[in-house]
Amino acid sequence: MRVIRGCVLSAVFVAMAFAQDPPAPAGDGNSVSIRSTGVGDSRVGVAVPTFATPPGQDALASQMTEVLRYDLEFTGLIRLLRPEEFPTSFQGLTSDAAQLDFPSWRNARAEYVVHGYIVSEGGNVALDGRLLDAATGQQVVGRRYPSEQSAWRLVVHTFAEDIVKYLDGEPGIATSGYCFSGGATGKKEIYIADYDGANLKQLTQHNSISILPTFSPDGLKIAYVSFKDRYQFLYSFELSSGKSTALSKEVGMNSAPAWAPDGSRLAMVLSKDANSEIYLVNADGTNKKRLTNDGGTDTSPCFSPDGGNIAFVSDRGGSPQIYVMDTSGGNVRRLSLQGGKSYDPSWSPDGKQIAYVVEQGGFEIWVMDANGSNPRNLTASGGSNESPSWSRDSRNVVFTSTREGKPQLWTANAATGQNRKVPGISVAAQGPDWGPRRGR
Repeated sequence: MRVIRGCVLSAVFVAMAFAQDPPAPAGDGNSVSIRSTGVGDSRVGVAVPTFATPPGQDALASQMTEVLRYDLEFTGLIRLLRPEEFPTSFQGLTSDAAQLDFPSWRNARAEYVVHGYIVSEGGNVALDGRLLDAATGQQVVGRRYPSEQSAWRLVVHTFAEDIVKYLDGEPGIATSGYCFSGGATGKKEIYIADYDGANLKQLTQHNSISILPTFSPDGLKIAYVSFKDRYQFLYSFELSSGKSTALSKEVGMNSAPAWAPDGSRLAMVLSKDANSEIYLVNADGTNKKRLTNDGGTDTSPCFSPDGGNIAFVSDRGGSPQIYVMDTSGGNVRRLSLQGGKSYDPSWSPDGKQIAYVVEQGGFEIWVMDANGSNPRNLTASGGSNESPSWSRDSRNVVFTSTREGKPQLWTANAATGQNRKVPGISVAAQGPDWGPRRGR
């Protein structure tokens, strides 16, 4: 979790990192819970038949089709037609999109039809991807997506983002991913994975406790906390080289790194002056400037998308709550007023909402408008739900949940309330950060 609750300082990180992870109950690994339903269905009806391909490449075409279906359904904007809803006359895609019988697709209530043709040869793969308007038969999205075969998933994710951009005006987040802390009790390393849980990779090899990672805005670096040099210091990990560089090794606690939107600075929490306070520093760790100065515990800084404000947690009023201040440290005002204790603020990229954690018996994910109004909960699992982080399209939040036993990554759709477990993450996962899109 990205916060030090109450007045507990660095000892909490050690206790959490060494805490025994409870056993995970049996399950199918594809858990989804829906917490709200609307009247009617305003989603766009899209048919995604299995991609066409030359003989012998059917397995790859089937895999790529399933990835695209997951990407589109995940958005909450699209209703995928089930195969049994396809026209009875449809016998599968061919290489020629002009052969589609659009009147029959319209009768099947498809508003759009996806046509994909896959060619894989010589270690390369190319997807000819098209989105066709069933009402007119016209192509509205279409291009060739070439890649090395090892990166075929990124090809499909890029096609998905293009489809979502046409339908909604904002690209999807299919090319994005998470960084998080994972591993067994007593040893935690920094990992990354695609947003759908694929391509899980361990980044650090510190053989220690490394937690609270956060992507730089360009996705090229990760700031994180580690005990690899015995004490709780802050580091920056460069993804291209695998090099880890110290950001802050002050006496006391060094924690809670948060990047400014332009990547030039970070906010962090230091206790070098005998209290937990928020500082602003350059991206290389130089020129530390203290922003908070009160008797309470101040932690968990989070920049607004325009870089003009910082949301944070403070118990200066008696219990931990969400506050916001200018980046100069002035104009402090309280935001969270729903009752209970509040932690872990995360500002949505569009600047309109703040996700956070509310403790009212358990720990649940809530969302409020950026001015503190309209608080509402996104989870009610009965487990511990912490460390929310927004997708770049401001539609979904990823967080850690123990609702099935061990800490796992889950997402919640901010509009529909649908909760979904991230598949494919085999390690106990905590403190996720949702990174930027790739290849754009």
